[in-house]
Amino acid sequence: MAKGAAWMIMARFCDRGIGMLSTIVLARLLAPTDFGLVSMAVSIIAMLEVLGQFNFDVALIQKVDADRRHYDTAWTFNVGIGVISSLALLAVAHPASLFFREPRLRTIVMLLAFFPLMEGLQNIGMVEFRKRFQFGKEFAFLFSRRVITFLVVLPLAIVLKNYWALVIGVVSGRVAGLALSYIMQPYRPAFSLEARHELFHFSKWVYVNNLTQFLVQRAPDIVIGRIAGPRALGLFNVSHEIAYLPTNELVAPINRAIFPGYAQKSKDLATLRQGFLDVISMIGLIMVPAAAGMFLTADLLVEILLGPKWLDAQPIVRLMAIAGLLFTFQTNPTYVHFALGKPRNVTFLTFIYALSLLPIMIVATRVGGPLGAAWAYVATAAAVLPVSYWILLRELELGFRPLLARLWRPLVATAVMAVAVRSVLLQLQMPATQAPRVGFLLLIVLAGVVAYGLVLVGLWRLSAGPAGAERLVLEFARQKLTAWSTPRG
Repeated sequence: MAKGAAWMIMARFCDRGIGMLSTIVLARLLAPTDFGLVSMAVSIIAMLEVLGQFNFDVALIQKVDADRRHYDTAWTFNVGIGVISSLALLAVAHPASLFFREPRLRTIVMLLAFFPLMEGLQNIGMVEFRKRFQFGKEFAFLFSRRVITFLVVLPLAIVLKNYWALVIGVVSGRVAGLALSYIMQPYRPAFSLEARHELFHFSKWVYVNNLTQFLVQRAPDIVIGRIAGPRALGLFNVSHEIAYLPTNELVAPINRAIFPGYAQKSKDLATLRQGFLDVISMIGLIMVPAAAGMFLTADLLVEILLGPKWLDAQPIVRLMAIAGLLFTFQTNPTYVHFALGKPRNVTFLTFIYALSLLPIMIVATRVGGPLGAAWAYVATAAAVLPVSYWILLRELELGFRPLLARLWRPLVATAVMAVAVRSVLLQLQMPATQAPRVGFLLLIVLAGVVAYGLVLVGLWRLSAGPAGAERLVLEFARQKLTAWSTPRG
């Protein structure tokens, strides 16, 4: 699992690195309103896609003995649902533009209406890359798709300087994904419904979960877009992307890589429990300081990366860094429940999250705009996290103490790091020009990394070197140093 996680982290770094570079460049070429318009269109598409999203790939991974019958049935359902969803999008394009009071939205939605069909036609055999731990191939797929999108959208943004660059860029990414899935995977699906009952037995709960997950993920597009308009939505979504970069974008590949391993260990609760503790300690080791660093440097990051048009995003980034960390710790338990064959637990938690988030966000957005929406995210994530872990620990027959034993050192080390970074910010005056500001930011990051690393290792050694992420990282580093120092040949 560790090797697979490393591959997926590398893939995610490359994928999101290019994506983040694209966002930074586009933010300087385009206005928040342009991003908001495209977000509105994507939210409408996502709403219809999720109505037919049964996540058969999760069922295929969870079912260790899945054969061609299961793969072909999953693909057949995906294609049929894609056709229906695309036709529905063409029908709702005009009503959607009336709902958001944005006439430009009609043409955008009509152009993007074929997304669900392209998604449904994608080669179902791509699931094999994850199921067989062939993460290098999945890395190549994700990286190639992102590069193609970037090479299309960047010159268009320079020439057009409006939202059409984003629209065409999104289309190119879907087309590239469809083509690459058949180029890179020799499996050729055929139409079949032979295994429909087996797939639906598991996927019905995943489907309900997807419906509620949509409300969580796309609530800002609907609520902020309707109440505050496209500029506010653009500010929120770009802030969300920046704030979640060091947390969700690192955890997502770890979760993607370890799920097949969880599924294989699901019959042995003790082994699954140990695997979860190892993974959650690694998440804490990386994500807690990353989120704290984002919170502390949000003002400087926004000014350097996005420019003066985006200064209103600074407080939103700070709040979303907190929300991102809280949400991050709720993602890995999802895959434990899936591995145990209990997707209903995930559905219940997602439903509670959505039921809490929506009313809070509506009120908060009316009062505080996109900043109010960010507060809604923080409040909801903080309220649902204890419930999520209460259910998880009960399923794993695990007490709270072993979990705390893995996480207290990163928490204390992060607190010390925050003091160090804050001291640097107070002692040094920020340069007035762009290039020195980048160096100033790097100095702050270096101070934080050094402070965190020293305190973390010190606490670990004072604790007699217990099992956890610290030991895994140090053993990995020791192995690499030994390999590099050993003469070859």
